[in-house]
Amino acid sequence: MKSSYFIFLLISLFLATAAKPCTTFVLKDKNDNIVFGRNFDFPTGMGHVIINKRNQSKTAFIRPPEIPFTWTSKFGSITFNQNGKEFPYGGMNEAGLVVEQMWLQEAQYPPQDDRHGLTELQWIQYQLDCSATVADVIESNQNLRVSFTSVATLHFLVADKTGDVATIEYLDGKMVLHRGADLPYAVLANCPYDVSNEYKQNRDANTEKAYTNWIENSSGRFTTAAHMIDEWNGAEPGIEDYAFSILDAVAQENSTQWSIVYNINSQTIAWKTNSNQKIRALQLDHFDFSCESADLYIEIEQTPASPDDFRVFSYDTNYELIEGVCNAVEFLKNSVPPEARIAIAHYPESVICSEKHW
Repeated sequence: MKSSYFIFLLISLFLATAAKPCTTFVLKDKNDNIVFGRNFDFPTGMGHVIINKRNQSKTAFIRPPEIPFTWTSKFGSITFNQNGKEFPYGGMNEAGLVVEQMWLQEAQYPPQDDRHGLTELQWIQYQLDCSATVADVIESNQNLRVSFTSVATLHFLVADKTGDVATIEYLDGKMVLHRGADLPYAVLANCPYDVSNEYKQNRDANTEKAYTNWIENSSGRFTTAAHMIDEWNGAEPGIEDYAFSILDAVAQENSTQWSIVYNINSQTIAWKTNSNQKIRALQLDHFDFSCESADLYIEIEQTPASPDDFRVFSYDTNYELIEGVCNAVEFLKNSVPPEARIAIAHYPESVICSEKHW
């Protein structure tokens, strides 16, 4: 239980300092191609691109009074991680589901009830492990919630290969969805969706309503992305390139560390970083997600040509990332104790192949 506490502490400290402007959106063309764009803004861009496998048994790390539970992953996925393996900021699974998170200071998670609870980032990994569609993610709310023991206040944008898109927010302790007709713009930044949508309507109507600097920044990015989606004619420069141009338009100077474009149809992930502007790409069907395969990762700054460029994951590589991020962020340097860094680096060792096969 002590190690569980320290893992929780580390994730909370990481995300509690991450109140930075991030932007996500989904763009579709007339041929039903679907891409999902994401800017990650933070003081450091260190990170791992991680291969997560199917048929793995995992047990939640969660603080009391929550009760840990175990699940088996149905799908493999590729995720972007800064807090160590199994605690991603976002990613895409082999079923075509994309989940990404952003800071939302207004978020309030549900109180304890008879559902299982997961902390913020492990909730993302669970959805990539177990959900094939946006509908699956939403349905999981019947048995699963983001735990009230979580510290980082987040909301989520999710999309799947059918073109279904939803925002998921926890406001006043309840899941709040925008989907279908309730989602006029498939965009999310750092304000509640309704706040950003109202901001856009007022700005488009040239009203003189005043907003805080935080809303101006966040909902301003929402508005810019929404306008660019409306303006795209579906032709050149192509859907992925245009998605990157949207991410460039809403980037926040040097704090935008990662820009990621998920092509859900082709199951490819393209990204660039603040320190390496070369766009790199991976295709999910090039990887072996079977549980017996090697645990693989690369540094996010690498330019992989194939799965052969990935390295075998280990405790040492996990710890090196955690240690590097902690030492690169001033607040974390003196706030995350050594035992916390060690505990989260060891957590993936508890993940084992399951006898259950999907």
